[in-house]
Amino acid sequence: MKRVISWCLVVSIFAVVQISSACVGKTIHLGVTSAAGERLLAEMASILITERTGSSVKIDVYKDSKELYNAVKQGNVNVIFENPGRAAEVVGKPKDSTYDQIKSEYKARLNLTWLEPIGGSLKFAPVLTADTLANYPALPKLLNKLSGALVNDTYPKLLKTAESDEKSKKTAKEFLKGKKLI
Repeated sequence: MKRVISWCLVVSIFAVVQISSACVGKTIHLGVTSAAGERLLAEMASILITERTGSSVKIDVYKDSKELYNAVKQGNVNVIFENPGRAAEVVGKPKDSTYDQIKSEYKARLNLTWLEPIGGSLKFAPVLTADTLANYPALPKLLNKLSGALVNDTYPKLLKTAESDEKSKKTAKEFLKGKKLI
């Protein structure tokens, strides 16, 4: 019996080490436009990734979505935060397209994968490149934790609190600690 328990313990430890080291030692680039809402989401994701995986995260701010998508195409960005309205424009679909339609178009046309929408009515979602999915297998599960944490009117309240870049980081960190995500 001791042998079985010891073996299970070794297997469990190995599994945890594999998951936690999936992102370690690499720099993840989060690309956002200068919109305050995207920056706050990027700060939350950055802190969550750094605290939970030990990976370095760099937030790259672009002047507009055209510049952001050029960086994605060039492989300079791993993760973006997108909303279906702007995403519909990117793939030439009507603004009232459904989340699932946009998700499907992004996969087919841009080879980008949408994760769970964050905060229900907020309608932003992390979007990852194919390389990112391959190189950071634990990242989708980790980022999807944000979708359950930002519910109802939580995000608009946080956004009001985070008026400057410095406050944005502090607000994000306090929120994640409060939700026991870090």
